[in-house]
Amino acid sequence: MPKVVDLDARRLEIASAAVTVIAHSGLEGARLRDVAAAAGVTTGAVTHYFLNKDEVLEAALAEVVRRYLDRMSMDQDLQPGVGQLIDRISRYLPINERAQAEWRVWLAFWGKAVNDEPLRAIHQEYYERLREVLTHLLEVSLATPETSHEWAVMADQVIACIDGVGVRACLDPEGWPAERQHRTLATMLTPILGVVA
Repeated sequence: MPKVVDLDARRLEIASAAVTVIAHSGLEGARLRDVAAAAGVTTGAVTHYFLNKDEVLEAALAEVVRRYLDRMSMDQDLQPGVGQLIDRISRYLPINERAQAEWRVWLAFWGKAVNDEPLRAIHQEYYERLREVLTHLLEVSLATPETSHEWAVMADQVIACIDGVGVRACLDPEGWPAERQHRTLATMLTPILGVVA
């Protein structure tokens, strides 16, 4: 009896392998044979599930986005309080090895996405979803009967802070350990949130 292969699971394995390769070698240095080796399959298997290298690279970006969205969907235990809010927002920074790899992949696609409609669409979708999640998180964490804020505008400001700290940390990982990232983000968010953290 022929072996049944879960096509989606295999594509996900290859996309995850591509994330690893891109994080290590960049977009230009990512070769299909390296992706195949990282996935534990042949190059022929990669081209069986993906039409070409560009499709593999796009799948890697989509996988990074999926991981972040999955993390966000697990953030349902919302508690009021600025300190906990900043701690939660800090989870989106490159504060550990896996997050650093994902950020390197995300940033590798930034320049390319400017002129590539499918990649730009992936970025836009991610940012829109992140904005929705942060808008809800801010409202639940900070709203009181006396407060009335434009939560979505505040979410955009928070995203800009996350991006700024994340880029610095990716460019200088030794100089920007998790503690410095968290401290800098907290300092930036304090005036935005309108309270003392």
